[in-house]
Amino acid sequence: MSRGRSRRTTLRGRARLRFQTWLRDDARLRCVVAEWEARLVPMAAGVPELAPPRRVWHAIQARIAARAASGFWESLAFWRGWGLIATGCAAALLGALALQQPQVVEVPKIVEVPPKTMQPSYVAILHATQNGQKLVFVAYAGRHSDELWVKNIALGDAPPAHGHELWGLPAKAGEPPRSLGMLPKIEKGTMKLAAAADESLKDFPALAISIEPAGGSTTGLPTGPVVAKGDCLRFW
Repeated sequence: MSRGRSRRTTLRGRARLRFQTWLRDDARLRCVVAEWEARLVPMAAGVPELAPPRRVWHAIQARIAARAASGFWESLAFWRGWGLIATGCAAALLGALALQQPQVVEVPKIVEVPPKTMQPSYVAILHATQNGQKLVFVAYAGRHSDELWVKNIALGDAPPAHGHELWGLPAKAGEPPRSLGMLPKIEKGTMKLAAAADESLKDFPALAISIEPAGGSTTGLPTGPVVAKGDCLRFW
């Protein structure tokens, strides 16, 4: 068999056509084939040419015809060719992975930007009526919300069976205060207003806190000492 025909007789038929298509489309596969040719060609150069007897060719053709009759997928030639192709592809893939540089993926940081303007709201700041006007209580409500957020800073505890009741103080002199409800017995929390803050607080430029029985004043007016008082401000 001549050296010039060695490459052309490696694969035949559909396997050869398929491999040629891969060679045309895959640059890495072409590199693998070129490397193997560079290794094997020098070995073939030292082997003298030998023409096989005619009976050998007849036997080969008969075996190929028998294999083709039994089905393409049972062809030994096909699986040998496929093995060579798979080996070359695996080698190319391993080489590519070995040469690939590790990649550093940067995860974007999410930064929350505070709003430039405060939402329309009511804010009350109350100071103790004694002890040097110390800040003891703050409250906040969105303009259209019926929840009043409250924080007890330094009111202290009410006497047993008593609690703190919050009052709205009208702007007009002589008008009675109006109860806004009993404060929660925790450092901070919420209390429900009768309506949205724009209805419940709009007529009260100031708020006050008094000590009342646990269920609240029974007269509709403060009955115990007023322990805190301060302005109720609008922010809009």
